[in-house]
Amino acid sequence: MLALCLAAGAAVAQEHTEKCEPIPKEEWRPQADLEKMLVNKGWKISRVKITNGCYEVYGRDAKNTKKEVFFHPKTFELVTAPQ
Repeated sequence: MLALCLAAGAAVAQEHTEKCEPIPKEEWRPQADLEKMLVNKGWKISRVKITNGCYEVYGRDAKNTKKEVFFHPKTFELVTAPQ
């Protein structure tokens, strides 16, 4: 029972509230362009995936701070969770 509760808690912890409005895939800018932009700012990218219609980036910024952030796929603007 304890394992089941822990698993359920872990699943809740993984949910993200950051969302991008739905736009056609052909309007998305290439993921490689986002990675290049961030690398040029000193980031080290470990993974990029699509979550809730956004690019979700895992890596370290120029200050070597661990990051998990969301970017709009058309504008590359930072997407934050609603308050």
